[in-house]
Amino acid sequence: MTDLKDKISEILNPYLIFKMKTQYKFPENLKSSDIDRQSPHHQKFVAPPLDDEFYAESYELRKAASTMTVAAIEWFRNNVTELLEGSYSPSQKDDTFSVLSIGSGEGDIDIEIIQSLIPRLNPQWKQLKYVALEPNPIHSRRFLERLDRVSLGPNVEVSVRDEYFEPDRFEKEQKYDLVLLTHVLYYFDKPYEAIQRALKQTKEGGRVVIVHQTATGIPQIQREFMLEAKGNQNEMFTAEDIRNLLDTQSHPHQYHHVDARLDVTECLQGLETGVKIMSFCMECDLRQLQETKFFKILQGFWRLAEIEDSGKAFINEPIGVFVLPVPSVTVQQRSPEDKDPVIDYWQLAQRFDWLSTFFSQYHQGENSSLRLLDVACGTGRWLQAFSHYIQLDEKIGNIVYDCLDPSGSSIAQASQKIHLPLQRGNQYVNTIQSANLEKNAYDLLWSMHGFYMIPRQDLPSVLKKCASLLKDTGIGFIALATRKSFYVDFYEQYLQIFKEGKGEGFTSAEDVIEIMDECGIQHQVHRVFYEEPIKADDHAGLEHYIKHEATVNCFNKDKETEQLSESHEITLEELLSHPEMERYLSSLMRNSVYYFPEEILLISFNAN
Repeated sequence: MTDLKDKISEILNPYLIFKMKTQYKFPENLKSSDIDRQSPHHQKFVAPPLDDEFYAESYELRKAASTMTVAAIEWFRNNVTELLEGSYSPSQKDDTFSVLSIGSGEGDIDIEIIQSLIPRLNPQWKQLKYVALEPNPIHSRRFLERLDRVSLGPNVEVSVRDEYFEPDRFEKEQKYDLVLLTHVLYYFDKPYEAIQRALKQTKEGGRVVIVHQTATGIPQIQREFMLEAKGNQNEMFTAEDIRNLLDTQSHPHQYHHVDARLDVTECLQGLETGVKIMSFCMECDLRQLQETKFFKILQGFWRLAEIEDSGKAFINEPIGVFVLPVPSVTVQQRSPEDKDPVIDYWQLAQRFDWLSTFFSQYHQGENSSLRLLDVACGTGRWLQAFSHYIQLDEKIGNIVYDCLDPSGSSIAQASQKIHLPLQRGNQYVNTIQSANLEKNAYDLLWSMHGFYMIPRQDLPSVLKKCASLLKDTGIGFIALATRKSFYVDFYEQYLQIFKEGKGEGFTSAEDVIEIMDECGIQHQVHRVFYEEPIKADDHAGLEHYIKHEATVNCFNKDKETEQLSESHEITLEELLSHPEMERYLSSLMRNSVYYFPEEILLISFNAN
């Protein structure tokens, strides 16, 4: 304890030290009579597990002392639209959005999620079905009591089942749009099997969301004392363990770090409530633990606690939120004929139901052929991937394929990739801003990664123009990376690090959605998330991806159709030699492999 006191003395002034000592008892000066625990002859060498009643009571106290729940609720509120949009497909027939919450506890987070979902259901969904699994009878009863106190409306159906999520026994046929695992994976003997089962319970295009504690905070104390306190470490499991599992299985996921902290004031004071909070943290009844072992654990709390000027004591305990997408279609392996250096267009071809879209447009049209405009077609890489992976129905007649791009040489290359049932149509060597195009003429329009270079101030007129080109029953698609994607984020990092923040970044998917909202253009969003893996020792692959895939024309954005200039002069070594850029890129490396995160929004829209 001397080191602890010295450390505190370095941080706090003498007045605060005096104030702390009047409020807290250091473990070495604390007597067993000061703490509400069992008498010595009832104390045990290993603490017993928590029974249902004590678990529910200590859980409630621990939850009230932490900002974890509030932080998780806030995250869901901020991301509920993303979770909804990611689950919707234009070809979707079901008008009920369904949620499975595994280990819902008392339902405090769940009810907030439900209330956040309700106002955002329309126009895609008419009903909300929410199924909560909670095997602890006390928690499930309290959940039902909470439900009785809120009004959710006639289009919401909530059922609370006091049962376990047993992967081999739970209903296999029922699938959900959203599956939640909130602070529950600790209790599965085989966590990854539970995650796999949750993914199987999720509809195509849906999401599995995992909320879990990180290795910072209480898990640090658990690692040091859990074995000694309860005799095992069976339930020790953190967000870092989940990430390692997902990485090992190469499962795509998004990770969100969310700050939270635990008020341990009453723990350090040795009060009854504090001992109960500590018991829940250690997953055993510390009231019955041998005195010397208990004081060791209390010292662990002291070491991590930060004392504020007010005298309150807190331990930081951030949480991790994982979002696991379920592909909207079964993803086939890459075709041997697909020689594209990246997996991007393969992902776009595989992760959306293009066949249904074309078939639907064919049946809605008045003619035996369809007309399609490819905006910013480039050299036809998307068209080539589409041809590799999508076999259009033979019933569909000719599809007239018009190309638009400011580069004539690119259009010439793209034209060589047009094969039946696609038929070469008009070629426009122009920008979408300047091209003279026929209104109300197209059944389909798409632009795959073609909007990055469109200035934000041009977006309103460009998006309105695209919508006006469609027939009344036509549908348009814009695929673009989000601000979280490497495609967009890397250049932002480059500007900050090398150009003092000066310069315009790429137009992102969020920019397009914001302008569509402002212009009143109805749209739907389909999310495609993947990671592009490149080995750290593959310098040629890294240089190509960073300089040519992620930064095509970004180093000289004002020269849209010219060859790259400055980007050719910047080497990978120069980028990596800067400490900040090296740190940014290293954050994307796992086990000597860079995993570049790419979140692509496929935004569909109709005519005005």
